[in-house]
Amino acid sequence: MQKTIIKIKEQIKSECQKNKKLPTWFYSDHLLMVEKNAKALLKEMPSADKGVVLLGVWLHDLQRVRGLNGDHQSVGAREAEKVMREYGYDNKIIAKVKNIIQTHSCDKKKPTSLEGRILATADAMSHYYNDFYLRIAVTGQRDLAEFKEWVLEKLDRNYNKKIFFNYAKKKIKLRHDLYKKVFSMK
Repeated sequence: MQKTIIKIKEQIKSECQKNKKLPTWFYSDHLLMVEKNAKALLKEMPSADKGVVLLGVWLHDLQRVRGLNGDHQSVGAREAEKVMREYGYDNKIIAKVKNIIQTHSCDKKKPTSLEGRILATADAMSHYYNDFYLRIAVTGQRDLAEFKEWVLEKLDRNYNKKIFFNYAKKKIKLRHDLYKKVFSMK
């Protein structure tokens, strides 16, 4: 399974590079950071299915990577199934990965599996270890007041709803508090 995941990672990297609408930093600063966080979490939880988690890491944002319209999680899960079928994964693995993709944002429902909680946590933590929020700011998609409101809501959701492990919260608490302070300034 590991060799196939490496091939999928290479495919996603290539797709990120080809999508001119996707920020150039998306692969290096987001996806690689989600992978790094997921691997650290997996070390703490050896009973988790590493293959399912890593497939989730590389396939969870396919809706964005491919520039497709529609619900981020549903479209992403559908696209992930296509990729996994191309690589010969069985229905059981496909179902597990689709499930963790469909719940990784914790919008409509929260993940129930350990693997799903790891992916959601790794995804949320990735926003704390780079200049994610500042890069979103320079897109100019929102005015400053809207942007600050969006960041504060996202910080709250990431920290309080998407990070499922106390030691992970402790690891990013200083960064979380600093971001909240900065984006709360008048």
